[in-house]
Amino acid sequence: MAENGHKHADELREDANRELREFGREVRHKADDAKKEVVARLFDAADTIRREAREAKAGDDAEKAADNVAKGLEKAAHYLKRHSYEDMGDDVERAVKRRPMRALSIALVAGIVIGLILRGNPRD
Repeated sequence: MAENGHKHADELREDANRELREFGREVRHKADDAKKEVVARLFDAADTIRREAREAKAGDDAEKAADNVAKGLEKAAHYLKRHSYEDMGDDVERAVKRRPMRALSIALVAGIVIGLILRGNPRD
C-alpha cells in the first residue's frame, strides 16, 4: 500500500513538472511576442518623430534633436531585438550596482515612454 502511495506521488510530481514546463513555455512565448511588439513600436515611434519634425519645418536644430531622439529609440529597439532576457537582466544588474540613482531615473522615464507608446492613440 505504501508503495502504491509512492507511485501515485511520483506520478503527481511528474504531472506537476510537465505542467510547469508547459506554463514556462507559454509565458516565454507571450514575453517574446510582447518584446517583438515593443521593438516594432520603438521603430515606429522613431519614424514618426523624424516625419513630424520634417513636416513641422521647425528648423535644422529641431530636426537634429528629433533625429537624436529617434536614434536613441532605434538603439533601444536593436538592443531588445538582439539580447536575451538573461542578457538584459545581467546588464541591468551591473548598471544598477554601478549607479543606482541613475538606473532608477532611467527606469522611471523608460516606463513612462513605454507606457505612452503601448497605450497608443486613444481614438483607435
